[in-house]
Amino acid sequence: MRPVLALVAAIAAFASPVLAAPHLERVVVVMRHGVRPPTQSNADLAKYAAEPWPDWPVEPGDLTPHGGETVRLMGDTLREAYRAAHLLPSGCAGAGEVTVWADGADERTRKTGEILAEALQPGCGLKAAWTDVTPRDPIFGGSEAPECKVDPAKAKADVAASLAGPAGKISTSAAVARLQDILAPKGCAGGPGVCLTAPAAGASPRPGAMTGVFPAAAGLAEDILLEYADDKPMNEVGWGRATAADITAIMPLHERAFAIIRDEPGLAAYRGAQMTRVVLGALAGQPVSGGPQSGPSLKLLGLAGHDTNLILMAGVFGLGWTLPEEPDSTAPSTALVFELWRDGDKQYVRPVIYYETLEQLRSLKPARARSLPLTFQGCASGPMGSCPLEVLRTRAESRLPPDCH
Repeated sequence: MRPVLALVAAIAAFASPVLAAPHLERVVVVMRHGVRPPTQSNADLAKYAAEPWPDWPVEPGDLTPHGGETVRLMGDTLREAYRAAHLLPSGCAGAGEVTVWADGADERTRKTGEILAEALQPGCGLKAAWTDVTPRDPIFGGSEAPECKVDPAKAKADVAASLAGPAGKISTSAAVARLQDILAPKGCAGGPGVCLTAPAAGASPRPGAMTGVFPAAAGLAEDILLEYADDKPMNEVGWGRATAADITAIMPLHERAFAIIRDEPGLAAYRGAQMTRVVLGALAGQPVSGGPQSGPSLKLLGLAGHDTNLILMAGVFGLGWTLPEEPDSTAPSTALVFELWRDGDKQYVRPVIYYETLEQLRSLKPARARSLPLTFQGCASGPMGSCPLEVLRTRAESRLPPDCH
């Protein structure tokens, strides 16, 4: 009798195989460049502050040596994470399996691409590539074609709609007061520097705008964060008037400005159309137009761009995040990753944000960045809160202008 039972058990085991666990097939990384100085010169910034701005070791907007190390830290993190997930090999990947494409318009993005490529495939000779399209590669800057232009009336309506939502409810009054104390403590009492609450010369108030707040305040707040992130001496960070806590306190100005962009469907769709199509095509293993090498053999595509690219992708795909211990949600070297997982014959996309805390940007310790799994708004039915690839594609493409390629 026992041999018969054993045979029945064997047949049952053969008829009901153990289902394979979901496995990672491909990832697309949208990454911001590393730490840079302000994009304006100190001479141009002088009017805002009571004292001269600190010197930087590179030209305005270029990647600093320390900024390059923040990129390397992120690249090392991504390499180890996706080796552990059995996506990347322990040695060199095969031809066409890893691609890095950078915005060719800026030195900081070109260098970020170069450092990212070497970190992902150390000693393998992988080179980042880019195009010299003027004024900017449309993958990163959006197309200037007429069919990709945002209608001004619609853009105004979109901004109003965004301001009526969560973005408009981000309080900035305390941030303005603290930034004023850092930039120009006596600026509103006739002293040197700008008064942030005074209307800009010749400016006309816009409905729902940050009434009374100087338009440059969001960028100035991040300029102070960049000083800290580049490991400048504390007597140079905000002229010695800004601690890490102060930087956290002023960053709602920057976060509010970027939340308005994220929640403005027209701008996100038009300015992010080209990159969205690259992300979707690469995830599906299809060739993509515009430069990046992609196809069935692709394992990882890295796009070295800007904070605006992260926020535009968040807007198109329905993503939002707050980073623990990092007041800048699109801080230098932050990487938004789209992971393609296969579960049987179905494919799913899981979004993950990799980031360095404010202290980590400054100290480069610990040597690995943090990761935070995200979910797409209204689509998290798959494994690990993922969204079916075809559902994500349909949702995203429905938001894009159909003739904007």
